[in-house]
Amino acid sequence: MRLRDKAVLVAGAGGRQGTAVPILFAREGARVVLAGLDGDGLERLAAHIRSAGGDALARRAQLTDPAEAQAAVRLTIERFGRIDVLYNNTGIYVGWEQRTAETDDDTWNTLLATDLTTHFLTSRYALREMVRQRSGCVIHVAAARAARLGGNVGYAAAKSAIIGMTKKQAREYAADNIRVNCICPTNIQVSPDALAAAPPATTLGRDGTPEDVAYAALWLASDEAAWVTGIELVVDGGAEVTQ
Repeated sequence: MRLRDKAVLVAGAGGRQGTAVPILFAREGARVVLAGLDGDGLERLAAHIRSAGGDALARRAQLTDPAEAQAAVRLTIERFGRIDVLYNNTGIYVGWEQRTAETDDDTWNTLLATDLTTHFLTSRYALREMVRQRSGCVIHVAAARAARLGGNVGYAAAKSAIIGMTKKQAREYAADNIRVNCICPTNIQVSPDALAAAPPATTLGRDGTPEDVAYAALWLASDEAAWVTGIELVVDGGAEVTQ
């Protein structure tokens, strides 16, 4: 129960990490709000968490909209009375095939809005509440170097900016007892069992799984990381130093 009674907003819930993270967090005692575009899928995920004895609420939200990002934070406060952790998982990936000269305005703007602006908006509203509480933890999801360089220029720009935003926010809010960190994964494949969130295999020579990210996030969200802020936690199986 490493997150006992912590109120958590998972922004961009659903999908790979967006399923493993809230399931693991709830198993460790967190109360979670799931916000994202797939309303029906999130309702099923929330029901699964509740069936296992957890506390979860789903909300369909377009988090590129400031009003909807604010509403997701407000819902967390209304439901649980506080917000202890914001896990920012929103993002889409576009591959490297389009070079900068071939990248159109829509691709650029969509990637910046989805992969970066959502993180800014949800953290802006969450940080206001955390300042009042004099505590809190924000975890942004960026990308490891290989993923950043393998993506479209808009993806690379957005994910690199998240790292910079993480460090700036950590600096701004340290005096308020608020920690801000980011996770930088790459090569994350489909989970063997998306609803199990089982501990990952203890080997490096394999592809990554959502559970690798989820257990890293669990540590950052827990009080075990109470003296950790402003870091990039790379989850890539050592690719950055061995390839």
